[in-house]
Amino acid sequence: MIRVALMFAVAALIMGAVTTGFHYWVGSGLPMSRSGQDWGVFGDYFGGVAGTLLSFLSILLIVYTIHQQSVQIASAQYEALRKDLLQHISKADDEVERWLHKKLAATTQGELVEFGDVVWGLVKAGFVSSNELKAALERLLKLTCTYCGSLGLYKDNINTHFIYQQHRQKAEDLVSFLEAHIDKLPQMAAPALAICRGHLQC
Repeated sequence: MIRVALMFAVAALIMGAVTTGFHYWVGSGLPMSRSGQDWGVFGDYFGGVAGTLLSFLSILLIVYTIHQQSVQIASAQYEALRKDLLQHISKADDEVERWLHKKLAATTQGELVEFGDVVWGLVKAGFVSSNELKAALERLLKLTCTYCGSLGLYKDNINTHFIYQQHRQKAEDLVSFLEAHIDKLPQMAAPALAICRGHLQC
């Protein structure tokens, strides 16, 4: 609506300027003509000059409209990408959280320990059955690699602030924990964790 009003205002301004220009250069000091021939000459002049200016104005408005549409499309694409990447991060985070709630057999018979308690240092790793700890670590390694990869994509395509920083700290803690137990992980764990570190670097 504002754009249309602006277009009409500019068109009126152009027509006024053309009429004033004609009067100043051609008809200044002369009385209003009653001759149809004089008015025909004025019409030709007005149509030629004003028509050209209005055509140019129309082209400018079309270019401006196309530019605005491209900006809106780019903004929509960016927002869609941001939502997709956040959804990917959330999914990876949920899988990590589910695994951290996994119950592992303790060395003390009959007791169970939540794997997250071991990861966050509330229970020492030696309190958990070594076989179960090894299996849990291998699964956590895979989930952490996926999680770090998601964060790397978000960092490279969106930004390194707000939500990213919260997830990044958690991912770094997981990587540090896995590095501390590297001896219980497969041979390819060290390169995988190095790649995770690369994803998390700002």
